[in-house]
Amino acid sequence: MNMNESTSTSVEGASDRNVSNLTTANPVLDATDTSVFNETLSDIIQDPAVQGIFCVLYTTICLLGLFGNVLVCYVVGRNRAMHTVTNCFITNLALSDILLCVLAVPFTPLYTFASTWMFGRALCHLVAYAQGTSVYISTLTLTSIAIDRFFVIIYPFQPRMKLSTCLSIILLIWIFSMMATLPYGIYMHHGPMTGHEDRVFICDENWPSESFRQVYGLLTASLQFLLPFFIIAFCYVRVSLKLNDRARSKPGSKNTRKEEADRERKRRTNRMLIAMVTIFGVSWLPLTVINLLNDVYIPTGSWRYYNLCFFIVHSLAMSSTCYNPFLYAWLNDNFRKEFKQVLPCFDSSGGAGGSGGCGGGGRLGNWRSERTCNGQETCQETLLPTSVVLPGKTGDSPPVVPELDQSWLKANKSSDSVEVVLVAYTAGEDMVRIDRDDVGASSNRRASRQEV
Repeated sequence: MNMNESTSTSVEGASDRNVSNLTTANPVLDATDTSVFNETLSDIIQDPAVQGIFCVLYTTICLLGLFGNVLVCYVVGRNRAMHTVTNCFITNLALSDILLCVLAVPFTPLYTFASTWMFGRALCHLVAYAQGTSVYISTLTLTSIAIDRFFVIIYPFQPRMKLSTCLSIILLIWIFSMMATLPYGIYMHHGPMTGHEDRVFICDENWPSESFRQVYGLLTASLQFLLPFFIIAFCYVRVSLKLNDRARSKPGSKNTRKEEADRERKRRTNRMLIAMVTIFGVSWLPLTVINLLNDVYIPTGSWRYYNLCFFIVHSLAMSSTCYNPFLYAWLNDNFRKEFKQVLPCFDSSGGAGGSGGCGGGGRLGNWRSERTCNGQETCQETLLPTSVVLPGKTGDSPPVVPELDQSWLKANKSSDSVEVVLVAYTAGEDMVRIDRDDVGASSNRRASRQEV
């Protein structure tokens, strides 16, 4: 998606050159309609009140986006137990959102409001290139998260993706994003506007031909929005249907409290999946449409309220940098508890497990557990101290404190069934079940995986 797509389709003395294609690869710079000197276009976006509103809006988006995404990176980096496949994807998403906050959010309004590019030739190429790259990284990472969750839920007994595979995918995402955006960085043009030498500088696209620009714009829109959107929607719809089917097919049980908790968890998961698809579509679809209009050479630059419309849809797309940490991290129990450790002021309960707002660096305190006794009664309790997590193959999380695990197994050996649910992300994770027969034989202990 191009944040730049909205700018100048008509620049004095440059009518033979397209000045407006940043939507597809770069959503930032094109908002600068260099024809701001045309009174018809400048009377709205150049109004001080309108600029003040957008300045407040963009500043809020930038600060919230930076705060949330930097916090996500920090909590993953500080805790080895958070180094999982899902969390690596979420961290990569946070990094791409940080790039958007630093490069896409401030430069687009500054360029338009100042009516000139005041950051030099090098930044003209670099900012546009980095903006397009970060948008690619963000959408492709969201797609990877959806595909990973799809396989975890639909094919629960297949081996989970290895951490090394996840890191390789992330590396490929970065390489592809940089290569796909390279033409955009190359064909940026910086120079004085005709008739305003040494006073007004433009930073816009200068393609070899109109057909090249149109093909590149359509291809970028497809790869940055259309294809990811359909993949994400397909994966989450299938996951939602699968969870509903399993809820309906679950055999009857006297444990009504546990059944009700399961149903509530399914409803919460479905709502979150719907929110993910909806927010992704609502955030990026309007900007994609605006950019496509420019790519097919519709004279949007002559529209009276075009710049105003562009800034509305551009700020909407940029606001996704604020939603992503909430959707993919805060709604995750593990992330939320880590956030409360870093920011104890948000922990109204005094800390997970009554341990207070701050804990040691090696604390895991991330796992919610349930104990089911003979299938008759569900006792919500903490099976292990906050510094201990039951070892076992929980996706890709490393075993922790195995010696304490053995004592826990001995203490619970008399139970017919002990079920530990490890909720690593709301949309579905692994369930490790340890049956009585398995507890007695540590060498043959098996962990069967189910999705929550």
